[in-house]
Amino acid sequence: MKQKRILCINDISSMGKCSLTIALPIISSLGIEAVVLPTALLSAHTVFKGYTFKDTTEEMKNTLNHFDSLGEKFDCIYTGYLGSKDQVKIVLDFIKGHKESLIITDPVMGDNGRLYSGFEKDYPEYMLELCNVSDIVMPNLTEACLLTNTPFVENPTESHLERISDILTNYSKNVIITGVKEENSVAVYSKKGDSNLQKTATSKLIDRQFHGTGDVFASTLSGFLTMGKDFEESIVLATKFTEMCINHTANDKDSQWYGLRFEECLHYLYEMK
Repeated sequence: MKQKRILCINDISSMGKCSLTIALPIISSLGIEAVVLPTALLSAHTVFKGYTFKDTTEEMKNTLNHFDSLGEKFDCIYTGYLGSKDQVKIVLDFIKGHKESLIITDPVMGDNGRLYSGFEKDYPEYMLELCNVSDIVMPNLTEACLLTNTPFVENPTESHLERISDILTNYSKNVIITGVKEENSVAVYSKKGDSNLQKTATSKLIDRQFHGTGDVFASTLSGFLTMGKDFEESIVLATKFTEMCINHTANDKDSQWYGLRFEECLHYLYEMK
C-alpha cells in the first residue's frame, strides 16, 4: 500500500514548539509522510520577545511550482498560518490543480477575541476564499467570529454557535469550532454537511495558557482524517490526544514559553491508530 502524504503549509519557529515543529513529528508518528512548506521562518515563536521573522512568500511560490513540475500529488493539503493575502492566493492557485487532495484549513489569524497584529482588517475576507475550496475548516472561536463578522462572546450559547456554523457551511461543508469555553471544560463543536451542529468532544478546562495546543489538535486531526478515520471519531481522538499532552505538561513551569511536551506522548498515537 502506498504511504499517505500530507502537504503541511505553516510557519516554522526554531525555538518554541508550534506550527510545523509540531505537525512534522505528529503526522510522521501516524505513519504518514509529512511534506513541509514554511510560510515564514522565526527564531522563536511570538511569546518570546525580540524574535526574528523572515517572510518566505517568494520561496513558497518557487517550491510549489517545483512540486507541480515533478507531478507530485498529496492525499491532504493542510494549511495553517498564512501571513499575507499574497500567500493565501499562492495556496489557492496551487489547490486548483490538486482537486484529488483533502483540503483542511486551520485559518490561523486570531485568539481571545482579536485579530492577530500584522493582519489587515480585511484579511478574514481573503481567508474565506480559502475556506470556499476547503473540505474541512477548523477555526477557533475567535477565528470563527472573524470569518463570519459575528460578535465574539467568550461563553457563547449553542444558538450563537449555530448561527456562526450556518454561515461557515456556506463556504465549507464541514466545520469544526475549537476552544469553546464552558463552565469546567473546553468543547469542540462540529457540523458535517447538512447535519445539525453538535458538541463532539470536551476536555477539562485548565486555567492556564498552553502554547501550541491548537497545532497539536489540528495536526492530529489532519493525520487521522488522512488515514481514513471517520470525521467525528477523528475529532474525539484529536481532542483526547491534545488533552493528554496538556495533562503531561501541566506541572512544567517552562511550558508557557516552550510549548507542550507532546513528544513524550507520541507513543499514545500508536494505540489510537
